[in-house]
Amino acid sequence: MSQWTLYPAIVAATRAITGIYQPVIERCCQEFGISSQCLFILLAVPTFEPKPVSVEILNIRSPYTAPDQYQAILQELARKGYLHTAAEGQYRITSTGLDLLKTFLTAVYQIMGDNQSLPLIEQMDLASRLKMLADSCLAAPDPPGTWCIRHVRRMDPGTRVPMMARIDQFLSELQAFRDDAHLAAWRGIESNGHTWDILTHLWVHREANPDSIFQALARRGNSREQSLTAVELLIKRGWIKREGVNLSITSYGAELRQNAENTTDRYYLAPFKKFPAVQMEQTIALLEKLHRDFSTHIAGI
Repeated sequence: MSQWTLYPAIVAATRAITGIYQPVIERCCQEFGISSQCLFILLAVPTFEPKPVSVEILNIRSPYTAPDQYQAILQELARKGYLHTAAEGQYRITSTGLDLLKTFLTAVYQIMGDNQSLPLIEQMDLASRLKMLADSCLAAPDPPGTWCIRHVRRMDPGTRVPMMARIDQFLSELQAFRDDAHLAAWRGIESNGHTWDILTHLWVHREANPDSIFQALARRGNSREQSLTAVELLIKRGWIKREGVNLSITSYGAELRQNAENTTDRYYLAPFKKFPAVQMEQTIALLEKLHRDFSTHIAGI
């Protein structure tokens, strides 16, 4: 095992934990009449205090989502009474919104506390290890900077919650720092998140037609016209090429995208170099055990 397997282990463990409280997400969304996207945006709003939330601030961490989609979500939350307008295009959470979050998080913490797939002593060990890793990321220099992880740290529920909730918090922080690293890696190459998203899609899949790309990225809310404009720009730059109805990444585009990935890894792994290899291997082994145990539990439900 090595540091290179750390992030995949973090992602796998996060997905396993999320699978445990996914029913809570669905139940909460149904009870309060909102989508899961609205719920996740509402969860982030308190982390921006004392600043109000806006499309611009949401766009910092996830510039791949269309501004119109962010605006529609904020307006929907305001219509439901979970946000109120602080100024044009700026919103703050209401007492009703805070009550919703309290109800949701209480249910999440309960289901996490009830689940003992991983023995408590191992949960404590893993939480301690992940906090040390996250703390080291918070001290990272610029680049990559720490905007994303600092805001996620503001969601830390403290020590009076089940240990698995602490683990979930620190996993979220470590994924946020990965976002810090990746944003720093590509922002000097491309300014438009949707354009970068399309390049990444073709880097992963190598070849695709415009319709399949649009469908794959439809959750971001960008229009077909925006996607086609981005495609034409990438072709003009020589990063992708068109052959018949299909698009494919060029060798130059692939090299550029791979270089950004390498830079992301370098930024992301830098804070962990001070930790002994055996300590990293033990942490990864615990993450993999959590993934296995939780996946087995979910399959047995």
